[in-house]
Amino acid sequence: MTARRPPPSSPDYPDPEAHRRRWRLLAREIAARAATISDDAQTLAPPEHPGVLEILGSGIEAVGFTRADEARIRAADHVFFCVADPATKVWLLTERPDAYDLYVLYDDAKRRYLTYMQMAEAMLHPVRQGKRVAAVFYGHPGIFVLATHRAVQIARREGHRAEIRPAVSALDTLCADLGVDPSQPGMQMYEATDMLIRDRRPDVGLHLVLWQVGLIGELGYRRQGYLNSNFSVLLDYLEALYGPEHPVVNYVGSRYPGVDPVIDRLTIASLRDPATQNWITGISTFYLPPRQAAPADPAMLARLGLLRPGQSTRDATEPLRVIDRYGPRERHAFRDFATFDVPQSYQWQPDTPAARFVLDLCESETLRDRYRADPAGALAAWGGQLSARERDLLIRRDPGGIQLAAKGMRSTGEAGNRRLLERLLNRKTCTASLLAAMRRAAPGQARAAAEAWSRDEGVAADWQAMAGDLQHLLRRSLAAWSGLYLIRDTGTSLSIHGHVGAAVTRVDLDGRRLAGVRFDKGVLSWTADAGNPCSGYLQPDLTPAGKRRWVGLLWPANATPGSEYKVVAREHVPRPRLPVSALVGDYAGRVSVVPTPAGAIVFEVDGVATDRPVTIASNHFRVGDMVVPLSARINEAWPAPYYHGACRLLVQQGEQAELVAMNIGADGLEIAGHAVAARLEGMDLVWTGGPPALVEGRVTLGLDPVTLRPLLHGRATSKRGAPAALRGMGVMDEDAARVLLAGSSRLGLPEWAWRHLVTIMVGASARGGLFLWEGYERASTNLARVRQVLARLHDDDAD
Repeated sequence: MTARRPPPSSPDYPDPEAHRRRWRLLAREIAARAATISDDAQTLAPPEHPGVLEILGSGIEAVGFTRADEARIRAADHVFFCVADPATKVWLLTERPDAYDLYVLYDDAKRRYLTYMQMAEAMLHPVRQGKRVAAVFYGHPGIFVLATHRAVQIARREGHRAEIRPAVSALDTLCADLGVDPSQPGMQMYEATDMLIRDRRPDVGLHLVLWQVGLIGELGYRRQGYLNSNFSVLLDYLEALYGPEHPVVNYVGSRYPGVDPVIDRLTIASLRDPATQNWITGISTFYLPPRQAAPADPAMLARLGLLRPGQSTRDATEPLRVIDRYGPRERHAFRDFATFDVPQSYQWQPDTPAARFVLDLCESETLRDRYRADPAGALAAWGGQLSARERDLLIRRDPGGIQLAAKGMRSTGEAGNRRLLERLLNRKTCTASLLAAMRRAAPGQARAAAEAWSRDEGVAADWQAMAGDLQHLLRRSLAAWSGLYLIRDTGTSLSIHGHVGAAVTRVDLDGRRLAGVRFDKGVLSWTADAGNPCSGYLQPDLTPAGKRRWVGLLWPANATPGSEYKVVAREHVPRPRLPVSALVGDYAGRVSVVPTPAGAIVFEVDGVATDRPVTIASNHFRVGDMVVPLSARINEAWPAPYYHGACRLLVQQGEQAELVAMNIGADGLEIAGHAVAARLEGMDLVWTGGPPALVEGRVTLGLDPVTLRPLLHGRATSKRGAPAALRGMGVMDEDAARVLLAGSSRLGLPEWAWRHLVTIMVGASARGGLFLWEGYERASTNLARVRQVLARLHDDDAD
């Protein structure tokens, strides 16, 4: 069972845009024929020219075709494939550049059932035209593949010839690698989620194989990997049957020659550890050995009964699941095809040297033996055009590294892209400028506009790879997740405050700062052992609509993390507030904010009340597309009264930091008890003649929307010329905090969340303040804008 190796390179190897165009055309052809497709036996007539559908398997190991199946692939009129291994994709696309990758039908915003319906219709479309179709699926194409069985049943019903050819499945390799004989004493297999929702009770006296344990309760699809937030529900179920110390094997069959399978021998109890759970993926299969020997039942043996003792049943109108009908859900597949385009997250498989190396491994036993014993020597002898990174990944003989190398993926993203994304996520002016450039771009010119913009920024960016690099950044940078998240059913708040380039800046739970927090590989974690009120294991997630949230577990000290502690913390985006007195007046000679007798305000542009939407932030407001900073007010000679009061200024000089008192009064400025000469330049407060450590300085004034106290940031110079960074905030005492808590304006927050937020800011005011709200707004706004830009690029490419 070995595939023939194609030439080292193929001039006919397809490009992604040609593949995208052919898929769009095929999708619309399928949608146009929807009215002619039926499962009504009375309307079905034998086809004039019957087609042929041959479902083939590529096996678990890369390019595991038989020679007979290779011939079928070459002889087919049309080829479709759904394989996870990049080397197999390269082989198929080299042999058949016209092949259709069925993976394009997966999408994060689409249920898997809809994808399976569309896979079946894609394969059936040319069969109905009398063509010979070969469809390749990884593993055994008849095991855990709804689309293949549906397509075969429908094709046969309509008078076409259809067959599924067997191939090596994960069950076959599991039995071989673990030494399990299914006949002794017997074996049972369940799809893990189906076992749970139908309350199927495994016989603990038999081998148990559980499929898809890495996506419990997941009906959708995630290219970036499943969160598996319901995994603890499965552990609860198994523990009740087997006990906490029963062994469990996490198994993943070997996909590459010379590489061992994953065989992690664990217990149900050890799987409670969230760090261990992180190794359970969408391709994991669980094997549980029998817990006890079951006595033989003579009556059952005599009657050959099929219902095991203790196994539950469910009512059904038919003994088998009906999968070849066209009901409302199945018709959805046609409607979706009418507007189908290849998703932005779809990753094209290039023809990579590493994939070619894997293909040679499949054919050469000598190369396989040497690769197992001496990876570096095997690669050196093979030669090829491997890059240094590909060579490093292949030398490790790690399945994940081989996958990255063969697929041509970058593990950390292009350096230029990384710098540009960090800049975009850190600066609202950058994202606003980029978004404006996108909006000015003519149809079909969005990518050129993005490239021109990044060149002007002095960054060599690869916009083709930007969407993928953003996903990498979201897994390693907490800054993009800065925000306030609420778990409303338990009255819990989670405040994330991160800076681009920093590991973990600040995380607060219920207004209390957490200690020992880590953010690694997309997981935010902390322990109660570090003095925290609980332990946490959370993963960030973006919903299809782009809403941010955290999914995972929060469990008290000395408790076992189980399903009862599962949480979903959803982002809250409240509207910031400013006092009316902070807004009333004339701005930039064009915009006026006028009070009404009822105490409301009206925005006027050039003397005319505007009906354009108005949003208000801490130091600016927006009228339609016009951004008006508070510094634009004319004839302002000194900070307005809402900036007056005592402040604490944190002075950072190198590694040294100290707090200094500052007071902004109606008549002037005091620093450390010294009256200093000061003036206002826009919204910058500038002084000279200060104390020795702060002789000259400049701070920008802002207003915190939570406390309505001033926030300051800037720089100063000492008498000796030493520079210092400054950050400050108006002081909040207990009386001021009580006033805030009793106030009616809570930014749309429930009382408990408002109390947590006030607690954070009051505590921070004594230590130089915290630009918390600015961080929330910057992260939310910039991430949304970057996603808008990437969506525009994707739409432009699709037109």
